[in-house]
Amino acid sequence: MVYVVIQIRGAKMELLAACPTCDLLLVLSLMILVGLFIGRYAERLKLPSVSGYLLVGILFGFVLLWLYSDGLLDTFLFITKFALGFIAFSIGLELDFKRLWARRNEVIVVTMVQAVGAFILTSIGLWIFGMPLHIALILGSIAIATEPGPILFLTKRYKTKGDLTDTLVPLHGLEDAFAIIVFGVVLSYAVGVDQGLPMTMRNILEGPVFELVFSIGLGSIIGFGFRTIIRKLDYGDRDKDMVVFVSAFVAIMAAIALANRGMSLFGFSIHLSPVLLPMVVGIVFANTSSPLAKKETEHMLDTFSPPIIITFFTVVGAEMVFFLFGGSFTMTGLFIRFSIVYILFRLAGKLLGTYIGARTGKASTSVRRYLGLCLIPQAQAAIGLALYAQSMLSSTPYTDKLVLIVVIGTLVYELFGPIGLRHALLKCEDCYPLTEIERKR
Repeated sequence: MVYVVIQIRGAKMELLAACPTCDLLLVLSLMILVGLFIGRYAERLKLPSVSGYLLVGILFGFVLLWLYSDGLLDTFLFITKFALGFIAFSIGLELDFKRLWARRNEVIVVTMVQAVGAFILTSIGLWIFGMPLHIALILGSIAIATEPGPILFLTKRYKTKGDLTDTLVPLHGLEDAFAIIVFGVVLSYAVGVDQGLPMTMRNILEGPVFELVFSIGLGSIIGFGFRTIIRKLDYGDRDKDMVVFVSAFVAIMAAIALANRGMSLFGFSIHLSPVLLPMVVGIVFANTSSPLAKKETEHMLDTFSPPIIITFFTVVGAEMVFFLFGGSFTMTGLFIRFSIVYILFRLAGKLLGTYIGARTGKASTSVRRYLGLCLIPQAQAAIGLALYAQSMLSSTPYTDKLVLIVVIGTLVYELFGPIGLRHALLKCEDCYPLTEIERKR
C-alpha cells in the first residue's frame, strides 16, 4: 500500500494514494467542472456547448491514457450507459401521443425514409469500396442510429417549439425500434455468412423481435409502476419533491439495469435496447399520468440533468480516445478509406432521406430544410451496437476494425453534428419565440 505523507509545522497527515476509484472520481469531477466552463465559452463562440464538453473529454482522455488506463474503459462504458438511459427517459417524457397522433403520417414517413436512406447508402457505399457485404450491411444498420443527447439538451436549452421539434422528438422512438429490427435481421444474416450457416427463425426471434417486444414490455411495466407511485402521492406533502425524484431515479436505474443486463427465457438469450427500454418508461409515464405529475417529474429531472449531460459528453470523448489509442491501433489506408466512406455516405443518407421523406409526408418547410441537420449526431448507442456485432462475429481484418470505424464516425458526428443541430434550431423561424437579443447569444 502506498502512502503520501505531508508534514506541516510538525504535524503529519497521511493520504492514501493507491485508490484508483478515488482517483477516477477526482478526475471525473475535474472533467465536469472544466467541461462546464469550456461549454459556456463555446456558446460565446456561437458553438453548441456539447461540442465543448466533448473536446474536454478528448483532451482528458489522452491524459488518462498516459497516466492510468487499466480497466478505465469499462468504467467509462458504465457511466455512459447510465447517462444514455437517463437521456432516453427524458426524451420519452417529451413524447405526447396526442401530438404524435396528429402528425402520425408525417413522423412515420420521415422516420422510415431517412432510416432506409442511411442504411442503403452507407451499405452500398462501403460495399462498392471493397468491404464484404455482410459487414457493410451491419455498418449500414448502425448508421440508422441517432444520438438523442444533443437533441434533448439543445431543444431544452433553446426552448424550441413548432413543427421541427414536434417531428424531431417522437422520431427517436420510432427510429430506435426500426434500427433494432434492421440491425437484428442483418446481424443474423452476417453471423450465418460468417459461420457458413443459414439464417434461422430462432436467430431472428433472439435478435430484433424479442429485443423489441421485451424492451417495450418491460419499459411499460416499469412506467406503470412509476405512475402508480406518483398517483398515490399527496401534493400537499412537504416531501413531495423528494418522493418524485427518488421514484423517477429508481425507475430510470431499473430500466438501465435491465436494458444492459439482458435476460434468458426458455433457452432464448434476449438482448434489450439501452435506449428504447428507458424511453418507453418515460413515454408510458408521460401519457398515463396527470399533467401535474408529468410537470413535477420534468422539473425535478431538469434540475438534475446538467451534470448528467456534461458527464455523458466528456466521458464519451475520453471513451473514444481509449477505443482508438488504448490498444494496438494502426491507421491503415484501408481503414481510413472505410471510415471516410462511412461518415460521408451516412451523412448523405440522412440528409437526402429526410428531405425525400419530408416531401413525401407533406411536412412543413422547416422540417424539409432543417430536420436532416438535426439527425447527424451519433455516439454511445452506435458504439454499443458495433461492440455487440463484433462479439458475435469471428475475428477478421474487417470485424476487428468494425468498432473503430464507428468510433471515428461518432467522433466526427459528435464534434460537428451539434453545430448543424444548433444551426437548424436557430434558423428555423417557427421553432421558438425568442427575442433577437437571445438569438444572438
